[in-house]
Amino acid sequence: MDETAIISNDSSLIFFFMCVLYDYLTKKMLRIKNNISTFASKTITFETMKIHYILLSCIMLCFSAAIYAQKQTVFVDDFNSDIKVPTNVLAQIRASVINGIIKTNRVSIVDALTIPPTEETYAPIENALRYRAQYLLQGRLLNREATDDGISPQKQFHSRENSYKEEFILSIQLVRTSDGTTIFSRNYEENGSSSGREASQYNALKNALINIPYKMRTFIEQYFKVHGTIVELVTDNGRKAKSVYINLGYNDPITEGQRFDVIAETTINGNLMGKKIGEIRIKEMTGPKFSLCKVMSKGGEDILKALQKKTKLHIISRQARLFDD
Repeated sequence: MDETAIISNDSSLIFFFMCVLYDYLTKKMLRIKNNISTFASKTITFETMKIHYILLSCIMLCFSAAIYAQKQTVFVDDFNSDIKVPTNVLAQIRASVINGIIKTNRVSIVDALTIPPTEETYAPIENALRYRAQYLLQGRLLNREATDDGISPQKQFHSRENSYKEEFILSIQLVRTSDGTTIFSRNYEENGSSSGREASQYNALKNALINIPYKMRTFIEQYFKVHGTIVELVTDNGRKAKSVYINLGYNDPITEGQRFDVIAETTINGNLMGKKIGEIRIKEMTGPKFSLCKVMSKGGEDILKALQKKTKLHIISRQARLFDD
């Protein structure tokens, strides 16, 4: 089974059922209101209507919780090393990983190094559960080679003067705290160099970390997807949709520039299916639950036709690509 689907499954199910319940109670209340106003039914009292208002309010609260549930919490444990390495080097690597994850705005981070110390000793997964984190992220430095590794008395790479190299292999694991299952594990091999008058081992390490934010973005966006719907057509040229509004905004785990696949509901042999018909990109977040999106050129025609037919269009965040604009 696709672990990506597992991560977003709970939120999607809650979202779906809350939508159904919300729709049901809204129609129920409208019928009550009409019956009261026309005196069609004397058995319906204002007390009954009050109860339905309370139920509707509860559903709305649950509905809001379902939306916010899309943003999962990740507990980042202290990183370890299989080799002897300066503390500041491991700290810089860890900081680069965390910063890359934070920039996605896709998950909430709990940093193990910032929590208050306790008299009791907890295992990493226990610590994560204490802070209600759904996932535990662990890092381990497997290997490192550096011109000036901070440990050996002489340079390890015999290169020209004022030249430094940095190479390391970092293992990242993502563990689901509910059952201890490792759902993601990968080794990242990074390298960088620094030469010239400003050359230093620090700059070599800095250059080796350049790709880490992008790789963390790719990892997070693959495993923590965001779901929503297109709610309104904003502009079109008569043939293609040019811009639309979606029901996600700055209260959601999204960022400007984020791209989504557009999925149209369709029925095949009586079964509800989804078909990708295009892509959109967030241009501006205009409210807590609204964003203006540009419709990418490919698929604009199909999106316009679907909206004109009142077809429900779902959106699912997609993995970033290196040359996305």
